[in-house]
Amino acid sequence: MLRLENVNVYYGESHILRNVSFHIEAGQVACVMGRNGVGKSTTLKAIMGLLPVRSGQVFFDGVDITKDATDRRAKRGLAYVPQGREIIPHLSVRENLKLGYWARGKGSNGMTEQSAFDEVYTLFPKLTQILERPGGVLSGGEQQQLAIGRAILSSPKVLLLDEPTEGIQPSIVDQIEDVIIGFKSARRFAIVLVEQGLHFAARLADSYVVMAKGAVVAAGRAGELTHEQVRQHLVV
Repeated sequence: MLRLENVNVYYGESHILRNVSFHIEAGQVACVMGRNGVGKSTTLKAIMGLLPVRSGQVFFDGVDITKDATDRRAKRGLAYVPQGREIIPHLSVRENLKLGYWARGKGSNGMTEQSAFDEVYTLFPKLTQILERPGGVLSGGEQQQLAIGRAILSSPKVLLLDEPTEGIQPSIVDQIEDVIIGFKSARRFAIVLVEQGLHFAARLADSYVVMAKGAVVAAGRAGELTHEQVRQHLVV
């Protein structure tokens, strides 16, 4: 489904990602873990085409997308929820959600517009109460629900989530966890989840990719890596 082969990314002359290689299977949840600054977010940006890959390749659905623009990757079925959520502040919740629906590729799952929106409203009922509110005035938890809902509306094959629980109140964290568990059970699309919390990740992960100093230092299915192997590369 998604495969990185010896991906190298630089910021200027600083070598950030060093020969990063891993693969994600269709319908799986893969947790990318490691201390702050090891390249987790950079990896997601490289997958999405927001940062150029200097060497190496990114494959999606068997196609080399290394040189594809971000919008082309979105049409192929990649969706991205960054740490900052990137809600369009002057647009309403409804308008932000429509941006996700309009990003759907031709090969999307065939849901009608109404059924696609109804699914998001079922997952995040709070959004139905704030549809006309500008995105810029929402709380962090509301923005995160909106950002995930917008990504889902694009009908992704792979959903990239960058620390979706960071700075979010516990009740919303629980709701986001339930939503991800639901997606995992349905196996409708794969999820690449950057997450610092081992306990949160352990409840969701089918596989782990553990990073340190811009490189993958351990990777494997959840049953193949012990929590201690993962924990030694996290912030204590």
